[in-house]
Amino acid sequence: MLVVLVLASIMLSMVAINLFPDEQRALHDEGERLAFLLEQSGKTARIGGQPLAWSASGREHRFWKKNKQGEWRRVEQDDLLHPRTLPDDMRVTLVSIADQPAQAVDMLALSPELGAPEFELRLSSATRSLRLLGDGLGNVRVVKQ
Repeated sequence: MLVVLVLASIMLSMVAINLFPDEQRALHDEGERLAFLLEQSGKTARIGGQPLAWSASGREHRFWKKNKQGEWRRVEQDDLLHPRTLPDDMRVTLVSIADQPAQAVDMLALSPELGAPEFELRLSSATRSLRLLGDGLGNVRVVKQ
């Protein structure tokens, strides 16, 4: 009987751990999701021949398209590129573009051409952070700090 109780408590602990991921796991999952979105949007720009851009402000990040007049317009109605909001304790910051410090108002251009600038983003929570590095060839990797 005691063995059954021990096994049941171990199983409940494992379920609780999976239901309530720790801060590092949640941060990593968001980083992987953002890396995927940036890679896919770069491919979308190249396939469609239309420039896209990405920007962030605190917990929110969004994609932009150029209209026929050459003005950037926020993408709203798109399954992949719609605006997103991070969980309450997370923030995303554009750190650099092409080895130059980024300003708060900068957008990361995703060119329809093969070459793109290298970039660095920082995704942070209350006590942890990680970096997303774009290599200029359309690849984005998540790096723990």
